[in-house]
Amino acid sequence: MAMIVASRKRIRSTTFPGGVAAPGDRIEQAGSSCPNVFVPLPLWRRLIVMPDADYIYPNVTEVSQRGGLLERWRLAEPLGCTYIEVPADFIKNKTEVERTGQDIGSMLGRSSIEHLYERDTDIPGSLRYLLHTEPAIPRRDQHGRLVLADLRWRDPRWVIALGDMLLEIEDFLGIPPDIIEIHPGDRKNTHADIAMAMHTLLAAHQNAFGVKPLVLLENHADQSISTGSQIRAFWAVLTELHPDIAGSAGIALDPWQFYAATREDFLGSLRQVPPGALQAFHIHTDLNPPSATDGMPWSQVFSVIGSLPERPCIKPVVYQKSRVARAIGFCDEMLAAPQVVCAGPPA
Repeated sequence: MAMIVASRKRIRSTTFPGGVAAPGDRIEQAGSSCPNVFVPLPLWRRLIVMPDADYIYPNVTEVSQRGGLLERWRLAEPLGCTYIEVPADFIKNKTEVERTGQDIGSMLGRSSIEHLYERDTDIPGSLRYLLHTEPAIPRRDQHGRLVLADLRWRDPRWVIALGDMLLEIEDFLGIPPDIIEIHPGDRKNTHADIAMAMHTLLAAHQNAFGVKPLVLLENHADQSISTGSQIRAFWAVLTELHPDIAGSAGIALDPWQFYAATREDFLGSLRQVPPGALQAFHIHTDLNPPSATDGMPWSQVFSVIGSLPERPCIKPVVYQKSRVARAIGFCDEMLAAPQVVCAGPPA
């Protein structure tokens, strides 16, 4: 089996932050579908202030696509974001085909990386980033045909090739990511396949850089892991087969995608998600800033976020920079508000 390429230089160590998240007393809001429940928290929990979130500045359309780190960081810093999102898709449009000579849906080689990304100098030590990998969404090639990249977590050689691509991107950018997000793909990939792939990516980064990123699996309504029961089953497999990576792996929960997959069973399905798996959240309403009137059960979502023992990591998934501050403001308000508790079904 081929070895994943090592980095051309040693890159600085980074760590994922930790903290304590403690909401105040939680009450049921008017209009909620949950039974009326008041849940007083223990006194020691009431005395702990709910922390702010660690925000990820999203990959907005106004920046140079692919591009470099500093352009994004200059947008993120004024909003207090902890991370920036950097795309690591496969070749995804006609422009990239013309610049690289590669086909839509193909992994990037080193030459293509050097054509599509920008290498910055004097990167500040505080800069941290998330690498968002191929989401496997339909794209049109130069002939107008729809192309859907196949995420082959079941194929160890494919996983190694993906690892090579990510390491090459990170080496060119100059520092390793703190977080890598992946997607489940279709049902040909078993839970064990995906868990093994996460283990492989973590080992590759440990070998290349001496540090491990946080590798997160994002749920998607049209892919093999989309509901609470599927997330629970996946997490059970990962913690059984690879307990050594449970602290470096997890779920990036997208509530909008979760709602698209579960609809009227949203709250019941949400209760099935293991809290220990949750590391990050993608907050949006169909790629727009969320609001209290958009029909999403945001109070219940933020109740889950507020109940977690670690400081929440949140990415507002909006693609216009003029909308990022509004999406972050919504999250701040929800994190500060009294939270809803959704009780189980009546006996």
